[in-house]
Amino acid sequence: MEPRKFTWSPGLRSASDWRALIFLAAQTVLLAGLWTGRFRHWLAWYAVAWLAVCAANVKHNHMHRRTFGAAWANLLLDHWLGLLTGTTATSIITEHNRRHHGHSNSEDDFVRASLVGFRSQWLNVLCFFPRAWYELYVRKPLDFPLWWRTNRTLFWRGLAEQGTLWGTFTVLLVLDWRASLLYVALPWLHGQWWLVTFNLLHHQALDQDDPWQNSRNLVNHWTNWLFFNVGYHTAHHLRPSLHWSELPRFHAEQVAPRIDPRLVSDNLWYFYRDWFSRRSVPDSISPRETA
Repeated sequence: MEPRKFTWSPGLRSASDWRALIFLAAQTVLLAGLWTGRFRHWLAWYAVAWLAVCAANVKHNHMHRRTFGAAWANLLLDHWLGLLTGTTATSIITEHNRRHHGHSNSEDDFVRASLVGFRSQWLNVLCFFPRAWYELYVRKPLDFPLWWRTNRTLFWRGLAEQGTLWGTFTVLLVLDWRASLLYVALPWLHGQWWLVTFNLLHHQALDQDDPWQNSRNLVNHWTNWLFFNVGYHTAHHLRPSLHWSELPRFHAEQVAPRIDPRLVSDNLWYFYRDWFSRRSVPDSISPRETA
């Protein structure tokens, strides 16, 4: 096999990813404006906070299926995504790609829904992120010693990303700690909270041994347009490397005929209502035949 030749062309692998890059660019411009004081308005902060959620989903999709054909472009995007989300791209390889997808909702999954078990769904929502944070950053073994032994390339990639993220944030703190906490750190926290907590809403109390009934799905067009098809969760678990733009078709063709309809909602309000009222916690859902 011939070695891969270097190319200056980034080689975007799907035209759909232009939307993701535009969202990242918009977040970057707003962040810069807020931090420097060029413009400061609560609406701009609110937009940045939700764009951080979008960026977290972009990073999730990027780490399942690399955005560019050129390695250098993917590495640059790794660093950019880290600065927009507050966590490095390589940091989710173990916790998400391997643990969550390989051992979904088991004791090996650091973001399993069983981390909380209150009778109140409000308490479950409020407590899931800090509980998952403890699991991820206190109980999870460090990746770097493992990568040093097994994958030096990944080790240096991860180390470079950590240096970019925390080096940049340290400089920002020194220059203006108030602006850094308010306009950078808080949007990071908002993005991470939503991405992690949605795992609870997707998987709580479902049968993880049944690939067709292990996730709730939100198929609302505009929600998925904004958040890059994160709502098609069953399809994503069945085909993690499938490009996010192809998930709706896969859902319609493969998932919809097999999944219990109570696990699919085309309305964001109904999705939340059914989860909070436990209408979609399927004590009464019986497995369907997977013809």
